Amino acid sequence: MSLPLGKVPIEILRRILKYANTDKSVIVGPGVGIDAAIISVEKKIIASACDPITGASKDIGWLSVHVNANDIASVAADPRWYVVVLLFPKNATEEQIYEVMDGIKKGLVEVGASLVAGHTELTDKVTDTIVVGTMMGIPMVNNKFVSNKNARPGDYIIMTKGAGIEGTWILSEALGEKLDLDDRIIQNIKKLKSKISVLPDVRAIVNVGVDNIHALHDATEGGLIGALFEIADASNVGFTVDESKIIVLEETRKIASKLAIDPLRLISSGTLIAVVDKDVAEEALSMLKKEDITAEIIGKITEDKKIIRRIDGRSEEIKKPSVDELWRVLSEIR
Repeated sequence: MSLPLGKVPIEILRRILKYANTDKSVIVGPGVGIDAAIISVEKKIIASACDPITGASKDIGWLSVHVNANDIASVAADPRWYVVVLLFPKNATEEQIYEVMDGIKKGLVEVGASLVAGHTELTDKVTDTIVVGTMMGIPMVNNKFVSNKNARPGDYIIMTKGAGIEGTWILSEALGEKLDLDDRIIQNIKKLKSKISVLPDVRAIVNVGVDNIHALHDATEGGLIGALFEIADASNVGFTVDESKIIVLEETRKIASKLAIDPLRLISSGTLIAVVDKDVAEEALSMLKKEDITAEIIGKITEDKKIIRRIDGRSEEIKKPSVDELWRVLSEIR
């Protein structure tokens, strides 16, 4: 049976994870909803994460750095060291390789990390450039980290910036004039690139105390709903979220309407989901807004069921993450 584009279905991923082999140095290993591994080396904590970029044609090198840095940030760590594998199609030019590397260098300067190793090759096994990055980092505060296994019933759920940020940007780049957007919307979408990093979000929110933050997740593939599902799955809890509280930018609403997609299921690097103790939720919002980061409390962690209360009054139970809307749209136009 062939599989859909995007992340491997969750039931298959759970079977794959049975192959994982870890030792006592691995504090947090691979798992559904886990952004990064946590490793202890001589009583020092190191975070490590790996992600490919396969769905973006422009700024692919720059985006690879930020996507991987976001996974490190999502355990409350600062990115420090980057390893990258670059796979180019057989007709790639020297200039195209430099263009990707320029993007990687720019991204690394922005997040404060260094390129330390990697591999580059041209191969007839790929038709588009693929970048696979691995980022490593160290905790922001006192050797402490956040694990997505610690969300608790009663915790509040905070989101930042807006749903579908990355997908809005990618779809605008990919479809261009086909979307028939006015110039103001197009210019605003171009500015979304500056919102891709969650490092500022995490650096703001850790001020409420790392122990008060029970989960952090960058809403990547699967979008906001995918991120919420993964946190709940990792922590063996549920959630109730109110769609009316969810931030969706005008630019995202425009594209979602034209393409008949759900912005809550659209890839959204740059959207931080933070699960915090209810007693510090308002303080966390204040810390984010102090840094000019838009944020809202959108719901709570519950005992079991995963529920989105839609604006039209429906209660939608999320039983498994769906295919990202980005992949559905791109597969239809290819």
